[in-house]
Amino acid sequence: MAKLKGRQDVPEKGLVTKKMMEEKYFQVKDLSIHFGGVQALDMVNLEVKHKSVHGIIGPNGAGKTTLFNCISRIYKADHGKVIFKGKDISRLKPYQVVSKGIARTFQNIELFKNMTVMDNMLLGRHSKRQTSIFSDALFWGKAQKQELESREKVEEIIDFLDLQAYRNMPINNVPYGVQKNVELGRALTMEPELLLLDEPSSGLNVEETQDLAFWIEDIIEDFGITILLVEHDMRLVVDICDTITAVDYGRVLAQGKPKEVVKDPAVVKAYLGEEG
Repeated sequence: MAKLKGRQDVPEKGLVTKKMMEEKYFQVKDLSIHFGGVQALDMVNLEVKHKSVHGIIGPNGAGKTTLFNCISRIYKADHGKVIFKGKDISRLKPYQVVSKGIARTFQNIELFKNMTVMDNMLLGRHSKRQTSIFSDALFWGKAQKQELESREKVEEIIDFLDLQAYRNMPINNVPYGVQKNVELGRALTMEPELLLLDEPSSGLNVEETQDLAFWIEDIIEDFGITILLVEHDMRLVVDICDTITAVDYGRVLAQGKPKEVVKDPAVVKAYLGEEG
């Protein structure tokens, strides 16, 4: 009987472990960083579920982009850990974070203005290349195969984001809203598992923002990507986020369901500048 009971316990234990991994797919634990006398992040904690949209809100200077910079290792945190799929990535180099499956966009567009939409997006595939300088120079064998795979992936993302009409245009000749989509597309070509979006709707009109909301839903459904989102557009946040974390002066004010957090008195006071 004891042996039979042990057999029954094994899959049950496995299911619990899988559920825990999904619930704690990405974690920030006690993350802190200061610049001179300014405490930019102060013991920040959050958990992001697998295949969810987790929003970060707060007023300007609250520490939202600083949090992204610590996650992607542009900044080195003073204290705390960043855990991705159960592994501590707090000491990795930026390119190693990308290789682990984390990509990001930037609040201010970081594209090469004189390069075409296609070429900018192909740069996102650089992290996937596994060839030598010699094979790249001769462009044969594995280098040729990987170039073909990269172009196929970029074409897939171009179709996904409806960028066909701009494929061969230099970035400085396309509208701002399209540039934002190209930056999103470049991140998607990296085939990330976790995508950090920093103010993706900034500068977009109402129609473009609606398209963004649909794309974010499709990114999760079609590609299985988890999204951590910094955003000021509260309507967009409430519509698409499963969970949100509100921050101010580098500290977490509230976490939970969007409609609950936006009504929290501390959040209302800090983010909207009103008393609850």
